[in-house]
Amino acid sequence: MRERDPSLNQSSLWRSPAVWVVVAGISVAMHIGKLPPAVPALREELQVSLVQAGFLLSMIQFAGMFLGLMVGLFADVMGLKRCMLTGLMLLSLASALGATSQTPATLLLTRFFEGLGVLLSIMPAPSLLKQLLSGERLAKMLGWWAAYMPIGAASALLAGPWVINAMGWAHWWLILSGVTLLAFYMLYRKVPSGITSQVGGHISLHWGERLKMTLSSKGPWLIAFCFCLYSAQWISVIGFLPTITAEMGISATSSGMITALVAAVNILGNVGSGFFLARSAKKVLATQALEQHLAEQRASLKQQAQVPQENTPFAPTGIGMGAHRRSPFEPQPLERQLEASSGGGAERQATLSAPFVQFTRFVCRPEGMSARLLLIGYLTMAVGGALAFVQVNGVSLPAEWRFVCILLFSCVGGIVPGTLFSLAVKLSPSSECVAITVGWMQQLSSMGQFFGPPLVAWLAVLVGGWQWTWGVTALMAMVGVLMTLKVSLALMDEQR
Repeated sequence: MRERDPSLNQSSLWRSPAVWVVVAGISVAMHIGKLPPAVPALREELQVSLVQAGFLLSMIQFAGMFLGLMVGLFADVMGLKRCMLTGLMLLSLASALGATSQTPATLLLTRFFEGLGVLLSIMPAPSLLKQLLSGERLAKMLGWWAAYMPIGAASALLAGPWVINAMGWAHWWLILSGVTLLAFYMLYRKVPSGITSQVGGHISLHWGERLKMTLSSKGPWLIAFCFCLYSAQWISVIGFLPTITAEMGISATSSGMITALVAAVNILGNVGSGFFLARSAKKVLATQALEQHLAEQRASLKQQAQVPQENTPFAPTGIGMGAHRRSPFEPQPLERQLEASSGGGAERQATLSAPFVQFTRFVCRPEGMSARLLLIGYLTMAVGGALAFVQVNGVSLPAEWRFVCILLFSCVGGIVPGTLFSLAVKLSPSSECVAITVGWMQQLSSMGQFFGPPLVAWLAVLVGGWQWTWGVTALMAMVGVLMTLKVSLALMDEQR
């Protein structure tokens, strides 16, 4: 009896060692989401200012801002599993030391080492999953990996207020240190050692050549800047949301639940982007099949036109006696229909060649789904952020509508990172440069998360409230729209 393909066995996927890679990623993301619920307690106990709180939120991204590309490049040298285990252990120790902090400066230093642990843990994970799984099982697990950040952040935002109210912020740091240590143990036990993407000669270029090829290409820069603009907005709003809701008179527990829900709906955007991109891929394949069929018909018509009609008494298109004249109401031959549909008229061709028209036609086609999703995501973040924070004559929207706007900001904005990860494959200069491209995206994403919260906090202190937060997020979103236009041009060039 023929043995069933394990890729078709749904339960076998969850018995794979790859599950523990995703679980480890979720435990890492909890350290990113553990700080926002603790900001009010830190401001009270350690006298942390609002701007210092902004740097505490962003300091975990400091290492990624400078080392993301290098870690992505040299993860194979260390070994994928070893690199991830090193990061988990460093993160656990830094969190435990952070629980003993007595000053904001000490806590800030431990957050830097937490950020280094996050970077070492996260960068090798996609390559590790690729070595552990293949085909449909890999696609499914990568879908779960794409949601590790909102799952972990939402879990920390939801549980954090309860733990902090009951035991204090220091015990919250210690608990998450233990969670990460447990993830370290399970990863050590369950995932095989010695896994590297260089097995079997997958990488033929020297690391210097791959690095030069990536940084000299336009595509990786474009999607990295897009990721930077998205992450700066999202972490700024989510990071200060507990503080904003606390200032509105909402309890710490309710504030944590609201922030957790806002972070959790971001998962819908990540998953939704994959759904829409998959549908567009099917339409592209169908369109390509239709174009091939039409090309075959054109070739067949040309061959028929070259064959002499020996048995026909009159020439089919001749002029004179016996010539057949078409009625104006008679359908044209297929060849003329194809010619008419493919163009017609110098004026019409000139109109279609205009850059704006080309961009519009591209975005409306299935091939332009990635650009369409980016535009929808950035524009929704701009409108949602504006409606949530703007004040007219000192009056904001009702709290319920502001909450709905922030939900849309996070949910629809979530399609941006999922789309950018898919574009990393398309716009990478080589299949061997995909990991470096993702590392470059992570580095600029960390840069956005590092500068975003302090900028929003500085503006809030300057104007005496959060009413101008929308100006920062809207400006970033509009720049993101302009970058999307550049990405669309790059995709159009790829098709040519």
